[in-house]
Amino acid sequence: MASFRLLDIYTGEIASHQLCACPPYVAISHAWSEALFPPDVEFLTSPGYPMLLAATKERFAGVTHCWTDTICIDQSDEADKLRQIPLMGRIFGDAVAVFILQGIELGLDQEEVEECSRQLKPAIEMHETESWSEHGMYWQSCDGGRSLIVQGMRGISRLTRTAWTTRVWTLQEYILGRRIVWVGLDLKPITVSDILFAALPDICDTLHIEECLGSEFQKVYSFFSGMANTRLGRGDRTRVMELLGNRSASVPCDEVYGVMAASGVEIHSLAGLDKEQAWQLWCEEAVGRGHIRWLLMPEVLNESPPAGTRNCAFPPFIARHKASSGSGLDSLTPLFPTSVEQGTADVSGRWIGSCKVIARLGSVHEPSSNRIHRDITLLLFAKGRWQMAYRIASVFGAGRYNARQLRVIARVLTNNYWQCKKAVDNQGQNSFRPRFSDEYQAYVWSDFMKLQMGQMPAMNDGIAYLAQIVRSEKVCTDAVIILGDYMPSARLEVIDVGGKTVDGRCVFMVIERPPPAPPPPSRSRSFCSPGPGATASNHATWFLDTTLHKVAVTLPITDAFEAMILHLPLVRFKIGGQSCWSCGADQWQTMSIPSARAQNAMLTQSQSSASTQEQIRRSIRRRAFHERRALRLMVRRSQLQNMPIPTNNGRSSQRYLLNRRMRRDNKRFMTRLRSMEAIIRLC
Repeated sequence: MASFRLLDIYTGEIASHQLCACPPYVAISHAWSEALFPPDVEFLTSPGYPMLLAATKERFAGVTHCWTDTICIDQSDEADKLRQIPLMGRIFGDAVAVFILQGIELGLDQEEVEECSRQLKPAIEMHETESWSEHGMYWQSCDGGRSLIVQGMRGISRLTRTAWTTRVWTLQEYILGRRIVWVGLDLKPITVSDILFAALPDICDTLHIEECLGSEFQKVYSFFSGMANTRLGRGDRTRVMELLGNRSASVPCDEVYGVMAASGVEIHSLAGLDKEQAWQLWCEEAVGRGHIRWLLMPEVLNESPPAGTRNCAFPPFIARHKASSGSGLDSLTPLFPTSVEQGTADVSGRWIGSCKVIARLGSVHEPSSNRIHRDITLLLFAKGRWQMAYRIASVFGAGRYNARQLRVIARVLTNNYWQCKKAVDNQGQNSFRPRFSDEYQAYVWSDFMKLQMGQMPAMNDGIAYLAQIVRSEKVCTDAVIILGDYMPSARLEVIDVGGKTVDGRCVFMVIERPPPAPPPPSRSRSFCSPGPGATASNHATWFLDTTLHKVAVTLPITDAFEAMILHLPLVRFKIGGQSCWSCGADQWQTMSIPSARAQNAMLTQSQSSASTQEQIRRSIRRRAFHERRALRLMVRRSQLQNMPIPTNNGRSSQRYLLNRRMRRDNKRFMTRLRSMEAIIRLC
């Protein structure tokens, strides 16, 4: 039976108790850096003891025991730490209350908190019912309730001024507690409703109350809002892991262990693991239990994992918070039970079709931190061209608008482009406002911008590309895919593993198809001819014997597209891990030539003997020499055909007109020629 230690509040004596048979106690949450309960200081004389005693006498007079980690866990015994860490969820969850002790004066009392909560109750109801159009103007107006919202935000921001808000373990302690009591040096314990932490930042963001968007309130947005929503039970419990990105721990692996109890997915604490390894184990356990949202995380720029630890199936530890918060996904139900082995996820899904990248759109327009201009972003994407503007309106509208409304949105995008570009060039984007020809245009555009609050977060830390998903000649749709640092060079395919947003729109996974296996040596067959599985007739079976490499996800797509794919059969896909054709050959990921990477990956697969590898190298080198010779002849012939010749009147003319097909062939020859030369150098 698991046991833990409790302190007597009045005598300071420590004793062991069984978890299932212990006296009532309060759990103390504090930051070690404030040294409120140092291990080398007697408990009754520690700086945090007066706060503990005052809060206990005022709120829980009948409780005589408490728990604090610095004393109740032997900090000098690693074995004791490994035994106690898995019990943290039970310790804080079974406590009568959690006291959050902060080494500052809070400057608040319970009467002030209750009065502010009473005055803000209508605003909270507006937030919960989403009745922005009916009551938003009142709370946004300076003559209405705007000052009350600012007052409430300044009140809760006082609780964010210490190191408590930045520590990993304190996040779990807040979420798991039955009751939360805040105590400062002024010895006035207060209780604050979780709904204030959850609703007020969202109200300020939605109504754009600029007084509450400064650095003074940054921690309210980045720390308190998410943990309050988790404590209220809103959304998938595993989303608590995305809140770790703005917190730290003195022991690196504690950044995973310190909150996993609150996520509902726990792994064994193992000695010797770093935080990336612990994170990968947690992701495997979460996906194995059916939390497949972690398979559908968008890519994040400039947040690459350490060398040799990349797994495309899961987001890297360093990017977990950006990827999860931007995904727009909550609880997902897998289409069939999932399993994970050696980092490879085995999931059920549907093959949707191929993915063709049409244009690079770019990233969101963010001139300063946390100041994203969604309207300017879309205007710059459209570039003032009608065809592109209409496609932008369609893909970002996600099936919400009819043809007339899409034309209205496209017209706004084209009419305001040059004004927008001028404002960006002159650093005047903060004062930029689109112009409208009538009220209907303004109404449709306003609704379109509100939709982007849930549509565009996945683009916050990635690069957006306009793509087309093609199932057949009659079934195709435009989509936006999000890529990070890795730029795929092979053929892209789209699969559906059950990703859906809260409002029912589909999120698909984009995978990079493995390069075809090289053909056997033969003089009669060209080295660049397609290998097995490269033809369109093998679409139904190409993924059965390989592990797929995930490269991107789509932005939410209209749910109308789902009706076209429901009849498709379910198949099993293996994604990422050690058996992934790209992640498994991590040393070749930085190469820019796909053919060279594929051939060298083939070389590393044969480890039987050095002679076998040498034979393969010679074979590849010999075929590359023949292929290079043929390509040089083709390039030379193409150049000769397009040389200008003099005429009688002294002007130049072309012997053969340079048509589109010839230019394309010449470009393909040159690209392949460079690939052959790279292979020769590597072999």
